[in-house]
Amino acid sequence: MIFEFSIARKYLIPRKRQLSMSLIALMSVGVISLVVWLLLVFLSVTDGIEKNWLKKLTSLNAPVRIAPTEEYYRSYYYQVDGISSQSDFRYKSIGEKASALLTDPYLPEEDPSIPLRWPEKVTSRDGSTKDLVKETFSALKELQLVAQDYEVSGAILKLRMVRQQGIPFTQSEERGQGSLTQATYLSSFSGKSPELPHLIEPPRSEDLNHLFFLADISSSGVQEDLPGGLERASAKEFQEKIKALLTHLTITEMKTTSHRFQQLGTLLPEGIEFDAYAPAKGETLTQIVFPKDKKASSGKVMKKNGRLHYRSKEGATFLAPLSVPLFIEGQLPMDVSLMQPNFEKIRSLRDLRFAVKTSLQGIPLQGEISWDGIAITTAETSRHFESHPETPPPWPYLVGNEMFLPKLATPAAILPKHFQNSHVQMGDIGYFSYGAASSSSMQEMRLPVTVCGFYDPGVMAIGAKVVLTNHDLPHAINVATEQMVDPNMVNGIQVYLKDLNSAKETKAAIEAALAAKGLSPFWKVTTFHEYDFAKDLLLQFQSDKYLFTLIGIIVLIVACSNIISLLVILVNDKKKEIAILSAMGTSKKRIALIFTLCGGIMGMFSTLIGTLAAMLTLANIDLVVSFLSFMQGHDAFNVIFYGKSLPNELSRHALTFILIATPIISLLAGLVPALKATKLSPTQILRSE
Repeated sequence: MIFEFSIARKYLIPRKRQLSMSLIALMSVGVISLVVWLLLVFLSVTDGIEKNWLKKLTSLNAPVRIAPTEEYYRSYYYQVDGISSQSDFRYKSIGEKASALLTDPYLPEEDPSIPLRWPEKVTSRDGSTKDLVKETFSALKELQLVAQDYEVSGAILKLRMVRQQGIPFTQSEERGQGSLTQATYLSSFSGKSPELPHLIEPPRSEDLNHLFFLADISSSGVQEDLPGGLERASAKEFQEKIKALLTHLTITEMKTTSHRFQQLGTLLPEGIEFDAYAPAKGETLTQIVFPKDKKASSGKVMKKNGRLHYRSKEGATFLAPLSVPLFIEGQLPMDVSLMQPNFEKIRSLRDLRFAVKTSLQGIPLQGEISWDGIAITTAETSRHFESHPETPPPWPYLVGNEMFLPKLATPAAILPKHFQNSHVQMGDIGYFSYGAASSSSMQEMRLPVTVCGFYDPGVMAIGAKVVLTNHDLPHAINVATEQMVDPNMVNGIQVYLKDLNSAKETKAAIEAALAAKGLSPFWKVTTFHEYDFAKDLLLQFQSDKYLFTLIGIIVLIVACSNIISLLVILVNDKKKEIAILSAMGTSKKRIALIFTLCGGIMGMFSTLIGTLAAMLTLANIDLVVSFLSFMQGHDAFNVIFYGKSLPNELSRHALTFILIATPIISLLAGLVPALKATKLSPTQILRSE
């Protein structure tokens, strides 16, 4: 093998006397490397997109679900709550069953008699009623699985959207109201999901500004069809909202909200000239306009002894107080640091003061200003805590590995992020409307709600309508509409996994554990592969993967066919050497191996070059996307389908496919010239020479 390898290497090393042969070899290697590069990048990106979609799917719906069967709903365990005074004569959800103190709440002396048609109790060995829910959670705990009950319902969401009108955060600011109505599904918030925190969007600067804007607006009248004028929040309510925000928020940068910025006068340093325009009416300046950059054709203004001295370009001088209207051409960004407030004395946002640093016309400015005519552009929010904070933030937060909804005046809800396209923002309030049957008719019921965040639902059609909220809301709706909804569709247990590939094995383990406890008839275990709303999409993923792999093999075969052309030329060029080797006793098998190795070496070398190029491309995928977007004049990839950025990890499956397929196809391509080399006649070749 060493002899054959040394000959093959000798043939493939470029030489000046074989320039044409070297160019053909380089072209062959280049083509195969290009194909390997494209395939690795394409397959890695598509594989990463599929993983992201699956991660979003299983973050919201869990990789494994355990749903009650008809046998569960017909059982004494479930039915007994409907005739028990200790259960308020209503059926309990799985979550209520899990936290209930009594497995059997029935009191024969007080409650109605048990119907004869009811099934017998399912009992444990000691004769007590078997707790179907608690024993199921116990089985999951024994398997060391993280599980949480879920509940789903449907309702109409109507949001009241209070918005700033005029110039934000100024005395001329006004307020207006609008509304948004949307049919939605309500799903209980699954805080134990390990991937859910990655789907929830952090508060944006516009959301934070909106929360501060709403701080002094009362949420009263939220359930009215036509709410009247906006009521001002009480001083205590305002202070609590501001404290909840500022305790978990660090504002680092703000900007002016309009051209007029009256507080600029307090920031101007004494004795330094600035370029400015100042129209005058008689001997009085009506306003002073500061360009952001120096302009030689303008006048000059200087602050001196607390007053503004202006000299026009014609030489006229004016004196103006700091109260003269001050304007800036454009918005002025500034670095800020909040000065520690006394929350008990705050009555409005203007009571908050900031130490600011900025520059105007290249001259540094610094000083203290109040929250007037400025808005947040950059801020850092706290969302991770070791223990429950005394004052929780008004957005979802993590305590350890579990996520919680904030405790607000009304129940909190997380909306799909496409609601942001309809200008919904954090802090907006509204209500869920649903129909409940009374003794004589259907009545509309309303549950108040506050938007506390947004999440990425992925590409699932149903995901764009699912609102995440606490368990009480979907349960209240299901209790009121229990006669109209299939209970199998609205309640169950979610099981979370770290590795999605272990879903089927986990399902088998759960089924075995339930069977051992005699619980199998009451539960149906399904993996995400079997979800009705995801099955078609997952099958399409699988079909696409097979299709892309097949296309990759075909393209590789076409690219590696260049090796056949090169080696055929090489065989013709090396006829004399082949004849000499044969005459010296080299077998045909070894001669064939030489040219087969030539093909394999070219394939391996091309694979190495293509893999390195793919790794470099994936590491800079954002630059590639930016270039493609620039060339097209719009975003090259839809954020809804592909996320904010494309995956940049090299797929192990794609790399394995390339490392196996390319060398094998290259070796097979080298067989054709190798067979031709074995059929050459050494005698005829040497005679002709």
